[in-house]
Amino acid sequence: VLAHEISHIRNNDLYVMGLADMVNRTTSTLSLFGQFLFFLNLPLMLMGGKQIPWLVILILVLAPMLSSLLQLGLSRSREYDADLDAARLTGDPRGLASALVKLEQLHAGFLERILLPGRRVPEPSLLRTHPKTEDRIRRLLELEERKEPEDLLPGLYSDADTLAEQDMGIVSDDLRQPRWRYHGFWY
Repeated sequence: VLAHEISHIRNNDLYVMGLADMVNRTTSTLSLFGQFLFFLNLPLMLMGGKQIPWLVILILVLAPMLSSLLQLGLSRSREYDADLDAARLTGDPRGLASALVKLEQLHAGFLERILLPGRRVPEPSLLRTHPKTEDRIRRLLELEERKEPEDLLPGLYSDADTLAEQDMGIVSDDLRQPRWRYHGFWY
């Protein structure tokens, strides 16, 4: 889970989602302003006999909703990217899948577990900020099945042999398993 969150930071997702939120808010504000101007000018357009641009009005009404749906879709795709990067970082997609299972089990509130055991309150897939947990787990497990550790961490194993020949012992120390030290840090 920590590798997943580090991947969000590494991929600069805070900036990207902040930018998407800013675009969404700007779209909503401009749409509201356009609707206000339309209703303000509606009596003049009706008295003057001008034709009302219904396509423009439809765009003004639907633009904030479409912008919000695009923002939610971007959020879901960034979650998949963070899952993939976390699997590459740790080399263990099954570990993240296991953590997602545990988080999903604990996600339901106390009353929901009592009143709806084994069931969840349905949530439309278009309105989710994160992909379905089942889809994320399935993708992580497929990643584990089709890729070897060398593919999850590209270049680490192939370059390690050549570097070990050039620089005796340093690379082999870097690739060993972490050990506990007396001061409590693992490295």
